[in-house]
Amino acid sequence: MSKPTNKKRTNKSQTYKSQTSKSQTASKSQAKGKKAPPKVRGTALTVALVIIILHGLVAAVYYAVARRDPSLDQTWALGLMSLHFLLNVIAAFGIWSWKQWGIYLYAASTILAVVVGLMTIGIWSLFYMVLPLAILGWILRTKWDYFS
Repeated sequence: MSKPTNKKRTNKSQTYKSQTSKSQTASKSQAKGKKAPPKVRGTALTVALVIIILHGLVAAVYYAVARRDPSLDQTWALGLMSLHFLLNVIAAFGIWSWKQWGIYLYAASTILAVVVGLMTIGIWSLFYMVLPLAILGWILRTKWDYFS
């Protein structure tokens, strides 16, 4: 008697598996039929990213050249700020490509700039180092779903 119940169980599990695979195939075909909404960057984000890229390139070159001045005391800070601006350029390209690592890199770069600014300039550096991150976050607040 045990053999017939095993066959029934096998048949039921096979039926369940075939139903599950049919429903998965149907949901995949529905997903393929529906197109994802287009990713719209918008004017504000485009302008912000272009400004970040241009400002980062100019500032990185400026700090790299200024670092060679022998009369400056804290050349290490200038080197770190050059790194900060180069990381911002890379992050902007990542954000332009809708990559989450671009946002994280931009935030990490801002933390680096804040630390260097607090060690060299003081508390006022906090305002103008964090403000661009806050503005970018505000622009991206409706676009989080676009990032992969």
